[in-house]
Amino acid sequence: MKRFSILSLLAAALLCFSACDKIAEDEFVVFAGASGTWYDSQANIPTEQRAFVEKYTGVRCVNCPNADVVLHDLSEKYGDQLVLAAVHVPNNFGKPIHGEQDLRTEKGSTWFNTFFSPSQNLPSALLNRTKVDENSLDIIDPQARFDDKIDAILASVSQVGMTMSCTKDGNLYNAEVHIQFNQTISDPLTMTLLVVEDKIYTTQQSRTADGIVEIENYEQNHVLRDVVTDAWGIDVVADGQQGTKRMILLPFEINEAWNPTNCHLIAFVSNKTTRQIINVAQCDL
Repeated sequence: MKRFSILSLLAAALLCFSACDKIAEDEFVVFAGASGTWYDSQANIPTEQRAFVEKYTGVRCVNCPNADVVLHDLSEKYGDQLVLAAVHVPNNFGKPIHGEQDLRTEKGSTWFNTFFSPSQNLPSALLNRTKVDENSLDIIDPQARFDDKIDAILASVSQVGMTMSCTKDGNLYNAEVHIQFNQTISDPLTMTLLVVEDKIYTTQQSRTADGIVEIENYEQNHVLRDVVTDAWGIDVVADGQQGTKRMILLPFEINEAWNPTNCHLIAFVSNKTTRQIINVAQCDL
């Protein structure tokens, strides 16, 4: 994925938002993965709380097809309230079979290596990167239903509302993300933007009553293709006061090998210190 110069990003932002109020020079910020300027938002931002599932998987994970069945059913049940991403892991579980395309990514590997030990059993999932205590993540086996945990998140009061959209100009895509503070938050927040793709067909290993088999043309969905921002997101530039609305425009390009019709954008806001995800949104590319 190509990156853009600071000047070109600033020019694009100013061109699109020259009519916005309260744009200050100190709001222009630069990060390792993407650059952007935060502006006051005038959008109608829903307060809906959503849940984000990161499934850590691989084409050599023989139990991962079981998790795909469960996650498909959960997606059917919760609809847009549940956002999914499948992160193919950097170890042997994620190694391509028969020289097929490699679904592993550098930033997805960063997540895996941060959250798990190298010997982590797969499939494993995180739900909003929730912790069971100060030092331990709530690691879920997605081969079994976990509706109760999803229900608890969806029933909680939304601290931050989110909405997003994406437009295209030539080869350039522009992600527009709006957030609203439904409650005052004093902790620093980050926003992470990623691209996922559905309907990628590979060979997938699976465990059956007859042993481990290879399934040809297995449909891989919600596959993490790249993180547009830095792996840990970009700082949300806001005062954190209840009622504050902010927005950001992030331009990016996608790999020509991806099918944009099957791609989606996901944005989530998280606590910069704990990395727990506060809310999430998605849209088509």
